[in-house]
Amino acid sequence: MSSHAPKSSNHTKSILIGSAALAVALIAGLLYLMSAPGNSQGGDFADGSAAAPHTGEAGVYDGRFENDGSENGFDGSVDKQQLIRDYKDWAKYPPNSRPLLPSHRDQIEYRRIPVAMQKMPVKIDGELKPSDYSCLLQPEKHTITEGEAMRVFLSCHKTGEQSKREIRVADYRIEARAGERKFAPVKPTVNDAGLNGDAVAGDRVQTFEFRPRSSDWADMHLTVNFEIEGDESGAKHSLRTHFFASPVAPARFTGNFREEFREGSLIVLAEVEVEKPGNYTIQANLMTTSDEPVAFARNDANLKSGRHFVELEYYGKILRDRDLAGPYRLVGLRGSLNTDVIQPEMLARPPAEVQKFLRNIRDDRPKRMVIPYYTKAYTTKEYDLALFTEAEYTSPAKERRLTELQALP
Repeated sequence: MSSHAPKSSNHTKSILIGSAALAVALIAGLLYLMSAPGNSQGGDFADGSAAAPHTGEAGVYDGRFENDGSENGFDGSVDKQQLIRDYKDWAKYPPNSRPLLPSHRDQIEYRRIPVAMQKMPVKIDGELKPSDYSCLLQPEKHTITEGEAMRVFLSCHKTGEQSKREIRVADYRIEARAGERKFAPVKPTVNDAGLNGDAVAGDRVQTFEFRPRSSDWADMHLTVNFEIEGDESGAKHSLRTHFFASPVAPARFTGNFREEFREGSLIVLAEVEVEKPGNYTIQANLMTTSDEPVAFARNDANLKSGRHFVELEYYGKILRDRDLAGPYRLVGLRGSLNTDVIQPEMLARPPAEVQKFLRNIRDDRPKRMVIPYYTKAYTTKEYDLALFTEAEYTSPAKERRLTELQALP
């Protein structure tokens, strides 16, 4: 038997830096702040977690690392000047307003959960060996929100053949995990008869359809045990996958927008109707009218119940450097409520209160509640690129970081 679960995007990459204690703290903090667009955890320069980024076109992180543990890597020595150059190149744009390139698939295809076809092993003489079959258990998306169902597709084929093989599902189970709490959600249906979400009857794709109850708010882990037609080993194979269910909307996008040209940058304001107050993250992509990616923006905002316009800033220098004129289309408007048991406001209390809270904490719920995705686009006015600022972003936090870097030994 074998199992496979999809890798979640935007994984945290930690770096061990062998240096003096002060240098370790400063560098680790700086490396945490410099990352790919869209991973911001809040704060003036908290934009994700990764090693020192390699910056490519328009100064955006392009998926590579300057210090990757090989030549001139973090092996106990730090190239201070290179670190400063990397930081300056990254920080010429605001942490929550970043260039968006075609290579940033996690941001552009923000609902997709890529899963690789897996070669199924069989046990022969007590040893696991590759079989002649490969299978795929593919969720349609990584998250479902209020009113949505999740479909998961299971298919297999023989190596070297294009046609799919018949599958017999022996049994399957789904487990919900909300923090440390586990429970049994409603069970999915499965068929290849053109029913309950199955698109084509008899196409040899088994479709699991999961329709959550309002209480099924959790990470869902689906395990399927099955047999493949023609597999002479007679083995029962197993695959696993996971997705997130957020069946109660904490807020909704109303579809109302405004836009402003402010201090050389484009500001788009999206209206949100909030049901559950709290700390929200709102994000959206900016594209050309021909769907070429331009920029990404996010805003971390504490919102009370009611209607609010949330600002998304597309920094002018990004638009100038990308050399893509408007009008622009704002797409992929999405957001979530931070429901982590540890909230920033709690950590700001007196130390004694924080310690008491942490001693009694119960991790019994997911860390986010997702707003239903806004599937339409908003088109901006036409702008002359020459109007947008050419100036690099500045802030007190940026200057403090540079001072700290210069002070490194």
